[in-house]
Amino acid sequence: MALLDELNTDSTLHHRREEIGLRLNQMGDPRRGVGLDDNGLPDIVWVDIPAGEVTLDTESQEHFTVRPFRLARYPVTWAQYLAFLDAADGYCNPAWWEDLLRVEEPGRQLWSFANYPVINVSWYDALAYCRWLSLKLQLPIRLPTEWEWQWAAVGSTKQEYPWGEWNEQRANSYDAGINRTVAVGLYPLGRSLFGEDVGVDDMAGNVWEWCLNEHAVPENCQLSRSEARVVRGGSWRYDPNDARSAARYYYPPDLRFNYVGFRVLCESPIE
Repeated sequence: MALLDELNTDSTLHHRREEIGLRLNQMGDPRRGVGLDDNGLPDIVWVDIPAGEVTLDTESQEHFTVRPFRLARYPVTWAQYLAFLDAADGYCNPAWWEDLLRVEEPGRQLWSFANYPVINVSWYDALAYCRWLSLKLQLPIRLPTEWEWQWAAVGSTKQEYPWGEWNEQRANSYDAGINRTVAVGLYPLGRSLFGEDVGVDDMAGNVWEWCLNEHAVPENCQLSRSEARVVRGGSWRYDPNDARSAARYYYPPDLRFNYVGFRVLCESPIE
């Protein structure tokens, strides 16, 4: 498709990419991993991520071993999240909210084009979605930890960004001048190193992504605690420094913002 071909060059400007994303949405975005499958469930394209080791950019330089896992190619889109909101056994089902804080109404549906990343979701919202999706797809799905996220972004390289040195044409950061989210997958040259045939998109810019673990004590992933949780990847509202793959930021788990979303991880079967 000619529209998609335009994305594969740094000469395509940010606002043209935004136009392409909106046009794809109007057409019914044909890309796998962006919408729903024939059963009306989120169509997730998984990228296999091998085992590795990660050192976090913290004062004590915590070191983590990463087991193999599968990571969603794109952040969860509005089409995929609305399937959860609209399902009779979705957002309204108390079963998904055990030990979690549930607000009666979901977050505001801002810039809610089907192929745009979901925003205005709290960490609790993201966890409930993962529980629902796990049952629907019969897979062990959860949020990634920040060391899994970082490994999927740059692996063992010393690169600051998934593609290497900063290139303002490869991410929707504050410098792009769009000043809001855009459709997922509009920066294919910014994909991460893993997945030779697919790759992991949007690991820099567009939306911060919730991670499973706490910020102050990274190794703590207990769901019942209310401490601030890590977000990774930067967003449209933040500058390129925050889009670095090692950059750590955090928010209280009950807050919803128009620049924070999430992507899902599938745990690897027994090796």
